Amino acid sequence: MSKRSGHHTGDFYGSVADRRLLYRRQFLLSKAPVVKLFHWKCIKLDQYYLYAHPDLDVTVKEDKAMLVVLIGYIFCPSDPAKKNQDIVSDIVSKADSLDAVIALMKPMAGRYAMIYRDKGDFVIFNDPLGLREIYYCTKANRIICGSQPNLINEFAKPRLGITDNRDILEFYEKDLKLVRSGRAWVGDETYFKNIKHLLPNHYLDIHSLKARRYWPNKRLEKIKFQTAVNLCCNHLRGVLKAVTTRYNVMMAVTAGHDSRSLLAASKEVHKRIYYFINKEPHLNDASPDIRVPQSMFARLNIPFHIHNVDGAVDQRFKEIFLNNTFMSTELILPTIYNVYYKYHGDKVNLLGVGEIGRDFYGRAPCNLDGYYLARCLKYKSSKYATEQCEKWLTSVREIAEKYNVDIMKLLLWEMLLGNWGCVGNSESDIAIEEFDPYDSHFIYEVMLSVDPTEGDLFRGMIMEMWPELLDFPINPSEKMGERLKELLQRIGILQHMRRLLYSFDRLRFCGWKLYR
Repeated sequence: MSKRSGHHTGDFYGSVADRRLLYRRQFLLSKAPVVKLFHWKCIKLDQYYLYAHPDLDVTVKEDKAMLVVLIGYIFCPSDPAKKNQDIVSDIVSKADSLDAVIALMKPMAGRYAMIYRDKGDFVIFNDPLGLREIYYCTKANRIICGSQPNLINEFAKPRLGITDNRDILEFYEKDLKLVRSGRAWVGDETYFKNIKHLLPNHYLDIHSLKARRYWPNKRLEKIKFQTAVNLCCNHLRGVLKAVTTRYNVMMAVTAGHDSRSLLAASKEVHKRIYYFINKEPHLNDASPDIRVPQSMFARLNIPFHIHNVDGAVDQRFKEIFLNNTFMSTELILPTIYNVYYKYHGDKVNLLGVGEIGRDFYGRAPCNLDGYYLARCLKYKSSKYATEQCEKWLTSVREIAEKYNVDIMKLLLWEMLLGNWGCVGNSESDIAIEEFDPYDSHFIYEVMLSVDPTEGDLFRGMIMEMWPELLDFPINPSEKMGERLKELLQRIGILQHMRRLLYSFDRLRFCGWKLYR
């Protein structure tokens, strides 16, 4: 499908191989049958039709009062032996409302969309990071929601087509291409008319086609550092036991905090995991992300695999790949085809995102506004990004204060990870299933509740679970620019330089008064 035209290039019915790869691991919820999806699973849910690609798990449990449908998978850290059906059955037997379901899902980790229906509610929501993406129609249509906006547009009746919003079109054509390889959308709107993206911490009311926030739903109170360490360690150990019990697993390990903490959590099950690093074009044998894990695994006497991603990509595979995920690019296509698709399609790939546990954007200034947030997202001169950030800020400012949630970490979570962050997982669906063990409201609440001045949470976790891993450097600075940045930060100059640069950028963008 051309992203700009919205029309599929090629025969949907194609070969059997094409049908398996096209929109792989995606789903649609519709009001009427979609005949062209004859080879997908079809489950009747009251007056609706749920279509799911054959490689996407669907678990259904219903009683007289409630219906719960799990699209994807979940793990129970406190009982790793439980499977999807067990967990969904527990939810149906214990919950009596949507709020109760959300509370029961809090400690779970997974990559999923969940449909819930009782006498008062009929909603769909997804995992905390929104990695099992949900896009939805904002006006009545045959299609209600699905995994990608172009998938919805393909089967919509009436057809939707490209938006006529000039601000969105200008953002797509110009600003978007300049930031994070052109994959960092801002806000919940899309390139298509009357299609929106369900951002993290929201559910979609299926009847009204309105998105509503469900998290945060309680005030976060500070917890002691060691308590946070213990809670996070127990949670991650449980998740790693659960996923390695159910699936063949591979885990990427770099020189960073997140993969090191997941490696530490995997100590008891390390014999069940295939550890690796992909040697992307920007890496060489001397790069920390190659050298550090290679040395670490040699010391541990555990096999470690360095994948060469070079090689031609089949043209038909490329066409389907670019069609499947609207925001896809060819950035990691060689890795997806030459590594995951050819050799590891039978595994679940573990990738961790723990930035919510660090001060990624620092503290919010006292006069926080949309431009400051847009600039944090690397949009220094985008009118659309600034307006979308102002809109988001208006909707969350009081909520963040009421529930004691760091608004800058919420920005990271919902606006960066909830848009740019999920693209890589969606792209990889054509070749392999990917899962983030951090993807749980429980562990994010712990991370948001610990006092960062008491210590480095990730080092504390690694020390608790596998202290030998701290013998090796984490994200060592080897380039001159990185070392200079660290020096300026230590002597207290870096923050002042950043504030001055921000004031200049803001003045250049809109002529507003200098940031103070």
